[in-house]
Amino acid sequence: MDADRLSAKLAPESIATTLIHAGLFLTAYELIKPQIIEGVREFFWRGMKDGKALYDEPAYARHVRAFNPSNKYLASCAWLVSMNALTDDQVATLGEIQKHRNEIAHELPKLLVDPDFEVRTDLLAAAVECVRCLGVFWGSIEADTNPDFDGQEIDYDGIKSGSYLLMEYLASIAGIDARKDRQ
Repeated sequence: MDADRLSAKLAPESIATTLIHAGLFLTAYELIKPQIIEGVREFFWRGMKDGKALYDEPAYARHVRAFNPSNKYLASCAWLVSMNALTDDQVATLGEIQKHRNEIAHELPKLLVDPDFEVRTDLLAAAVECVRCLGVFWGSIEADTNPDFDGQEIDYDGIKSGSYLLMEYLASIAGIDARKDRQ
């Protein structure tokens, strides 16, 4: 039986599917991480001086870093929860996504040959949804602060960031319906 499972895992179509799912998973993480760390940091941007970006450091320390002074990622996640951009459950899922991303990135050969090690497509779908939520959050801030949108009715839930459109497209290529949980 184990020989049959290994043979199935090593079949060309199985290897191709595994690599597509692994690539999508790594891409998802690389799209999520900057929206969390850099997006939150940019929220505290206050302009430029002598070619350098200026940030409201005291506000960033008080409102973000205070959540977790030793970890910008977790502190930023907590701030996003406090701003209703993400839920506690999504942040817990993001932790699983980060852990699984590390497994994929550092154990790719094992992923290709171990019949018991698969890319977690449930986490891929959850990653797409997190990218969607972050895009809605950052897009709503842009819509609310950009005078070009003054007087216009905005469908905030309809906001689709470039990162989300890419993730949705890649998930569809991989045969993952990231929207099924939202309907």
